[in-house]
Amino acid sequence: MLTIGKYSLTNPRRLVRALSILTLGFSMSLLGITGSLAGNEPGGALEFVTVQPGDSLWDLAGEHGQDQDPRDWIARVVQLNALESIELTPGQQIALP
Repeated sequence: MLTIGKYSLTNPRRLVRALSILTLGFSMSLLGITGSLAGNEPGGALEFVTVQPGDSLWDLAGEHGQDQDPRDWIARVVQLNALESIELTPGQQIALP
């Protein structure tokens, strides 16, 4: 029996179990953090634009996302800017992929 201070180790399996649980918990939290930072697309420079009167995401998709499906481009912009709808306000600044 190992005694450290007022704690005694009567069953070494408990220590192994506790260390295993702590290691597993740490590993899962680390994987969760790094997994949330990883994306499907490589990082790139964002372009910021100021919305002008009459602008819509469809107009911006035609100007800035020519090589993509406009629906996918608009969905990416909504996600990137955490927009609640596709309605834009003149003077609003948004990031474009």
